[in-house]
Amino acid sequence: MRASLSSIIVVALLLAAGGWWFFHPSAKVPMVDNVLATPGFGAPASAGTSAIAAEPLGAHREPPAGLSEYYSARYRFSLFYPEKLEVKEYDEGGGASTITFQNVAAAQGFQIFVVPYREPQVTEERFHTDVPSGVRKGVQNITIDGVAGASFYSTNLSLGETAEMWFIHGGYLFEVTTPKPLAGGLADIMQTWEFI
Repeated sequence: MRASLSSIIVVALLLAAGGWWFFHPSAKVPMVDNVLATPGFGAPASAGTSAIAAEPLGAHREPPAGLSEYYSARYRFSLFYPEKLEVKEYDEGGGASTITFQNVAAAQGFQIFVVPYREPQVTEERFHTDVPSGVRKGVQNITIDGVAGASFYSTNLSLGETAEMWFIHGGYLFEVTTPKPLAGGLADIMQTWEFI
């Protein structure tokens, strides 16, 4: 299951509450038909979890004022997020997790879905498993701490229009999702992402 029922309900409440993210509105991106055609979307298949797990973890970082650090030893990444967001982790089974960052009252939030993934690129089958609507608009190449990925807009029956960033690292597929009006704030947060 991609996200627990409680996280879907809370994110749906975010959409109902409306509002803009505290940073800036999202920029428009050009249309591309197929996320799978995005050059470099993914990591080499040999970049497995076992090779990364043998390396020591990176140190915690000191966040700027108003931000907190989220640090995952399990998935080996760290990012800074607004301290007014509450973090919850949901075990999805099979090594997968959903991590939510949200403030329902302020209508702010995003989630990270992490799932073990050994392919060098996201397949159509995987995309349709996680995004049954099959919608991906405005595909754009992105880089998250040196890892190639793709950002795009999609739709979800529970969430409405979404902004998503997908990338593969260390044997995991990371799917970062927020309601579309919050895309600009998410982009700023993702600039703080570091693999550890």
